[in-house]
This record gives sequence, structure tokens and C-alpha cells, in this order.
Amino acid sequence: MWSNTTGNWTATGGQYYAQQPNDNPGATTLFPFDLTVYTLTVTVNGLGDGGIITRENPSHTGDVVLILGGEGYGQGARGGNAGNSIYWADSLNPSATFNIVPGVFIPGDAYNITVTAVGNTFSAYINGSTTPVTTFTDSAAGSDGGVGLYDDQPNMTTGSGFGTPTTFSNFNLTGTTTAAVPEPTTVFLVGSALAWIVLRKHRTKHC
Repeated sequence: MWSNTTGNWTATGGQYYAQQPNDNPGATTLFPFDLTVYTLTVTVNGLGDGGIITRENPSHTGDVVLILGGEGYGQGARGGNAGNSIYWADSLNPSATFNIVPGVFIPGDAYNITVTAVGNTFSAYINGSTTPVTTFTDSAAGSDGGVGLYDDQPNMTTGSGFGTPTTFSNFNLTGTTTAAVPEPTTVFLVGSALAWIVLRKHRTKHC
């Protein structure tokens, strides 16, 4: 079900990762659903420079990404905020980052990340905390769109990155979608025991 859009993603031993992580173009993989409201949890192993695509618009012309680590860590940067921050990026504003919170990660460690989305407001939580470490509202994000993963650690494509490769595991996604999907009781096993996803068909009444 993963799109494996760029980066040659693969799964082995319950770990999902990009064999060719990269920043430009980004190594991305998406689920084939446009979600409105959702909760996503995932374990990020060897966190350094990757993230979660919290919203890709249905026309695939823009996305919002929660960056985990980042600040050039996948390109070989060390020191300062490199690899230890959490923040948001918007492909429609490629030179800008939003709501950065530094010093929340130790590069190379594993963290459980939860993301919630309600319309165009996104919140991120670390290791089961009930208080979001960062929240971002993007008026250009739209009310629904795709969800997926991003990876730039290490950057083997350019050869400038180094460090422990980032992998993703224990991916769980629950949400509502306007697309036709199987009945609510259906549960999909995705990526060799990698991810569970439960989707409810969104029904609305038109007056």
C-alpha cells in the first residue's frame, strides 16, 4: 500500500526505510488515502534527519512535513541544533521552517512519535506525552490529503551524509477519509508486520 514515491523504500525485519534517502528530491512514501482527521503513531529508530508527511494535498502540488532531527544532519551537519530538533516545513515555502523546538532528541536514539491532524492543524507528541511538543496550523494545507514518511539520513545519494540509518516501525494510522474504502471493521496489515491502519468511511448528509 505504500507508494514508494522516491528513495527505493524497503521493509525488512519489521523496519521500513529508504535505501536511497535524500533531500532533493526528498525520499518519500505515502498511503493512498486522503485523510481529514487522523492520529498517527510510529517508532523512529536511529532518528537523525527524517520526518512524517502530515499532509500532501490531493493534487500532489504541496505538502506539510514534520521534521525529526533535521537542521542539515542528514547532509553531514553536526553541532548546534543539527539532529536534535523538531519543526515543520511547507513545500510551498521551501526556504522557511516553522515552530522549531531544539534539543528534544539525541541523534541515533529511538523515539515514539504521535501526530494528530484536525483539518489544517497538526500536533506532534513524543514518547506518549499528552502535551504536544509542537503544533502547526497551515492555512494553505487544505482540509484533507495524503500521509506518509520522509527520510534524509544518511544521504547516500550525494555521499555527504553519515550516521546510523533511520528506520520506521510500529506504524499505526487511524482516521477518516472521503474516499471509498472497506468497512470500518477491516484492518490492513501493511509492510510485513510494519503498520496497522484502520480507516472509517466518512459519510456526510447533503441538505
